[in-house]
Amino acid sequence: MKTMTLKEVAQAINGRLCQGDAGVRVRAVSIDSRSLAGGELFFALRGQRHDGHDFVPQALAAGAAGVVVERMVSALNPGAAVIHVDDTLAVLQQLARYNREVYRVPVIGITGSSGKTSTKDLVAAALSRRFNTLKTTGNRNNEIGLPLTLLELDERFQAVVVEMAMRGPGEIAFLCRLARPTGAVITNIGEAHIERLGSVDNIARAKGEILEAIGPEGFAVLHRDSPYIRREAGRCRGRVYFFGIGGEADVLGRDIRPEKGGNRFRVRVPDGGETEIHLPLPGRHNVENALAAVGVAWALGVPLEDIAAGLAGAVLTPMRLEIIDCRGLKIINDTYNANPSSTRAALQVLAETGARGRRIAVLGDMLELGDEAQAAHRRVGGDAAAGVVDYLITVGNLARFMAEGALAAGMPGRCVFRCASKGEALEVLKDLARPGDVVLVKGSRGMRMEEVVQALVQGQNTVLP
Repeated sequence: MKTMTLKEVAQAINGRLCQGDAGVRVRAVSIDSRSLAGGELFFALRGQRHDGHDFVPQALAAGAAGVVVERMVSALNPGAAVIHVDDTLAVLQQLARYNREVYRVPVIGITGSSGKTSTKDLVAAALSRRFNTLKTTGNRNNEIGLPLTLLELDERFQAVVVEMAMRGPGEIAFLCRLARPTGAVITNIGEAHIERLGSVDNIARAKGEILEAIGPEGFAVLHRDSPYIRREAGRCRGRVYFFGIGGEADVLGRDIRPEKGGNRFRVRVPDGGETEIHLPLPGRHNVENALAAVGVAWALGVPLEDIAAGLAGAVLTPMRLEIIDCRGLKIINDTYNANPSSTRAALQVLAETGARGRRIAVLGDMLELGDEAQAAHRRVGGDAAAGVVDYLITVGNLARFMAEGALAAGMPGRCVFRCASKGEALEVLKDLARPGDVVLVKGSRGMRMEEVVQALVQGQNTVLP
């Protein structure tokens, strides 16, 4: 963030500096006293489980330049710098918006039902040869995480790529008021969050809020093959570019050649330029994500050769199709989250992954699907049975409907295992898997399916509940 004195911070967030040296300079913020570095400004946020005010003494002991609080904390050193506000989260967001306005750089907002984090990583990679790019760390994509990313913006960066998530209408619009994106990407529209929004049409409208934030000088890069996205495209006042594989698209991918650990393909951009891309990531869906990245980078003036070089070095955030070689097993760790479209994409990667042995899918519940949950799980199970996997292990109350779908689609009963817990699934997997097999592990965030991966990596004696 821009270096500011405590007095300037207090003015920017309409706070009152109750005590401390107004001239102390601040270069960064923190909301976690455990990871706070000396000289950072600590915001005491109130959460469902913890209240940051309880950790103000620890933050000051760790060297915080000052603290931002809603209520005074007792027994503080009289010299400690304290800024009092009405709402610490609201002023964190206010300071983030202020910092964004200080730096007039391109800001790319990325949303969609799945693929947001991978596409964020690929956009940053495509820009990397021409722009020192700040991107969302991990998936800090909500009303707390996005402001923290914007507060990392300073004079070192020439572009910003931020991921935007939502749980209901109005949330993307709110994030856009903070980030003020100059470019937008919508990766796809699917059933994720349908429990909260009621229909895919409602999901599309909520995701499409990002388009209304784009001004006449901006642009949007949108998935050609989604009728829901095409319907929302008119909400963008700037240029609109569609990406897709085959057929007609502004950013067109073709001649896809899967190879060990990735894909090679050709891409054509709107001005007719064309180049070959080597993408070190598996899956057709990652080719589509890369096409979105090409569209963004091209729109920002990055030459095709630099885009290709950047994508050739792309690395995804952990737990997104992360390949782990473990004592003869190849594990595909795609455990960060799951919905029907992302699970189908992961199953396709499993099918395309070279294996000397069998292909085993360990799939946990896909959450927040509402009334569609049982049917959606059955459909995914049917997809798994369609020659994609040799063995299916399901984990959870909803995932058992995947097992039902697989059996209904003709998968032999001896190849389907319904498990109530991750511990039970791990024991089945220990007995079943052998060197040469490929194992996909995936499930919604609430399932914490990475624990299965960690147990496999740690060895035979690991026990899970």
